[in-house]
Amino acid sequence: MSEPLNIAVDAMGGDNGPSVVVHGVVKFFSDCSRSTTENVAIRLVGDRDVLARLLSRSKGAKLPITIQHASQVITMDDHPAEALKNKPDSSMIVMAGLQKKGLVQAMVSPGNTGAMMAASLFALGRIEGVPRPAIAATIPTQNNPIVVLDVGANIGCNKKQLFQFALMGEAYSKCVFCIDNPRISLLNVGHERNKGPSLIQEVYGMLEDSKLNFLGNIEGDGILKGEADVVVCDGFAGNILLKTFESIADLVGGSLYLEMKRHWASRAGYLLMRHSFSKLWERLDSAEYTPVLGWIRPNTGVLRYSV
Repeated sequence: MSEPLNIAVDAMGGDNGPSVVVHGVVKFFSDCSRSTTENVAIRLVGDRDVLARLLSRSKGAKLPITIQHASQVITMDDHPAEALKNKPDSSMIVMAGLQKKGLVQAMVSPGNTGAMMAASLFALGRIEGVPRPAIAATIPTQNNPIVVLDVGANIGCNKKQLFQFALMGEAYSKCVFCIDNPRISLLNVGHERNKGPSLIQEVYGMLEDSKLNFLGNIEGDGILKGEADVVVCDGFAGNILLKTFESIADLVGGSLYLEMKRHWASRAGYLLMRHSFSKLWERLDSAEYTPVLGWIRPNTGVLRYSV
């Protein structure tokens, strides 16, 4: 029997409110296999009255879902540092406190990324020698998925931080996707070593001199082709890249819908291909799962993560 996994979920963050979060948590237990949900317990963090009402409507009262009250909410417009100071009982900060105490092993939030970073830094700290945790996105390709980091946590990075992103990306690719010797590439405007800003050229030299399996630069079109296993960039470029990939599912789905409306034969073809299309959406949506690498649970030496 596997060890119990307790996960805290920020029910108040995100663009669509707590009803969507509660529905998603209930759907996890109802739709996923027993082997996936076994020994998993979810702790929803947010307004107790609101969450209890939504949980009852969603028929989740008998599921392993509990509620942790938090009286404040950090919005998308809140400045991370100010939110940390002015909203100490927000769902994000309460959630980070639960993980610090060891009451949960992971935490998930669809809300303000900067505030999530700030709350995690304050509560969990960082791995020794890692000054900047990084957000890693998993991008689907025709072959193995690609890990891209950073995709939004650090807008301005120095060469040491970018090099550490490569190390964390390699470790994540090995542990999660079981790739023995991940191929590392540096996002740039060309494959040539002398392309791009001087900072990127310096990082190129550091990666080239390291023991990592460094392939050199990669352009944006090489990512979906699966030309690397780990792609390193700063949070500014990475976030633009991630948002672009996230729009692909909408583009493909919208185009198919328009074509389907034009002729009855197209609608019939869609019905026959519906299962395949559903699998395609699942692959494209995997770009939305973005763990934050670099936290450590105090006094244990165990790497932890948040999403």
